[in-house]
Amino acid sequence: MPKKKIRMAIFTPIDNVIQRTELMSTRDDLEIQIFPQVLDDAIPFCIELEKEGVEVVVTRRATAHLLRKVTNIPVLSFPKRSIDILIGIEKALKIGRKILVPMYKQPMGGLSILETLLDVKLEQLIFVNKESLKKLVRSYSKKDFDVIVGGPQCCKFAEMYGLPSVETSHQEYDIDATLENAISSVMAFRQQRIIANEYRSVIDATSDGIIATDNKGLITKINLTGRAYLQLSEEEVIGTQISRHLKNCPSIKKLPTRRSLTDQLGKIGKNQFVFNHTPIRMENEIIGTVTTFRNITNVQRSEHAVRRSLSKGFKTSYRLEDLIHESPSMNEIVEMGRQYAKIDSTVLAMGETGTGKEMLVQGIHNAGPRCRKPFVSVNCAALPEQLLESELFGYEEGAFTGSRKGGKAGLFELAHQGSIFLDEIDSTPLSVQVKLLRVLQEREVMRIGGDRRIPIDVRVFAAAIQNLKQSVDAGNFRADLYYRLNVLRITVPPLRKRREDIPTLLNFFISLFSEKIGAEPIILPESYTLKLVDYRWPGNVRQLKNFTEQLVMNCTFKSTTQTLVDLYNDLIKNENIGAMAVQTLEPPPDGNPKALEYGSDEVKAKIEQALVQTKYNRQKAAELLQISRSTLWRKMKELKIG
Repeated sequence: MPKKKIRMAIFTPIDNVIQRTELMSTRDDLEIQIFPQVLDDAIPFCIELEKEGVEVVVTRRATAHLLRKVTNIPVLSFPKRSIDILIGIEKALKIGRKILVPMYKQPMGGLSILETLLDVKLEQLIFVNKESLKKLVRSYSKKDFDVIVGGPQCCKFAEMYGLPSVETSHQEYDIDATLENAISSVMAFRQQRIIANEYRSVIDATSDGIIATDNKGLITKINLTGRAYLQLSEEEVIGTQISRHLKNCPSIKKLPTRRSLTDQLGKIGKNQFVFNHTPIRMENEIIGTVTTFRNITNVQRSEHAVRRSLSKGFKTSYRLEDLIHESPSMNEIVEMGRQYAKIDSTVLAMGETGTGKEMLVQGIHNAGPRCRKPFVSVNCAALPEQLLESELFGYEEGAFTGSRKGGKAGLFELAHQGSIFLDEIDSTPLSVQVKLLRVLQEREVMRIGGDRRIPIDVRVFAAAIQNLKQSVDAGNFRADLYYRLNVLRITVPPLRKRREDIPTLLNFFISLFSEKIGAEPIILPESYTLKLVDYRWPGNVRQLKNFTEQLVMNCTFKSTTQTLVDLYNDLIKNENIGAMAVQTLEPPPDGNPKALEYGSDEVKAKIEQALVQTKYNRQKAAELLQISRSTLWRKMKELKIG
């Protein structure tokens, strides 16, 4: 792309200036126009040239002062040096010794010394424009003076009134230096304009309104968004008081401010905005203020977008229709779930491990108005106390050693406008229960190490495998938190209390796993199915699903009667493990909630045996014991199994 030429205008009738300018105009990067007009005569030309895109003007000192008042482009002047005046006086001495010297606005010092040295009389005439110069020349032409030394316009007036004149000029190096400075000023001006346009584009692109004011509150700059919010043009606001346009913003009265004011509420028209005011300092002096403001609707929209981005992946997998059943009790549970989906109250799901509590609450979430919002699930038993707290409530940067740079949003924040599922809440430490209670009551969270409260809008689902009322009585669970959670309670019955669901679930899982491996579904003998219906299933639906997978995989590749017998014997053999390792909602036979003592040597031995068999793979050990991984983790912690 060819480089843009520099467009320059020269106002001068002086011959040697014109010659030096024409010599420089041969350069490829210059486009120079020369005009003979000076003083007031140059003004209309300069205004028109600015409209045409001329980038710099060069002229004599007096004309330059006049042009700077009417144009925004740079105006440079040839320097007025004593040597130029002295050369003019030397020529004037050939005409006479009484000499007039016109000066623009102020006299030149040192001319009195020339009077003594040269034995001449020098009279300086002070003018401010063309008309005043004309009057001075006319007036002094009638007095006893021999000659006048000045610029081209001065010499014209002298000729008009019959007064001899000598025209002053400029040295060639001064002319060349001034023209080079003009070129440099254009290049600098272009660069400044590029930077200014970049800054302008940046502030115009922001969704915040931005207003800059001076120390008197007068608006000096306003961006595109700010003008849109005020519904005014730039011309209507620049130079006016900011308080005139933001009458319903109380913090405006505090401007100019020596400290930043953040999150100040105010109104523009009927809309509410959040305002921030930042002082502009120069050498520790407040010279103005930058005010930014955003419509609260945009603030909320941005917050929602951030939370949606952070919560991406928190989705559900199940609907109420996915709860496969035949029993009237489960039919009642599903119908109850449909009714609970219509309201926004907290749901407490009770039931043994493996009964499908999470499937149920996911189904309720999906059947309700929050179905398109995040569903965040956390197993309270699977995390140590400190980690659970930071996961739930988040933390600020530097809150503890190893904390993430910039901090981290908690799960409650990520669930904003959606639902959060607190699984195995009965395992939550008492210290975390206190904070949970406050979150549920106030509907706001405070991150670890933070000092601000973050409002949240979430529906809470909780699940417990123990009877929470018994935990409250035993002092392991806070009563106030229990009452806060126990709003809508739904108890999922264990599989042994709805045995009519077992054949249906069995056939469903057989079809599911057979389809996965691309095999024909196996057909079980009726007597075998009856045995499975009579089995206690301490691990409930999860255990049935895992056992069915074993059936399909083994019988598909080695379908013999002995295979079925072996698998059933293994199932019976592990029944005691599941019965001891899984604490149920049913009270122990003796009515003592602590009858299943965690320190049981038999339970500990079974768990250690399972860990050895699976080479300490906890997931596989949990499957072997037919309990959940979180239950295994809790049991190991309670029994102090390393």
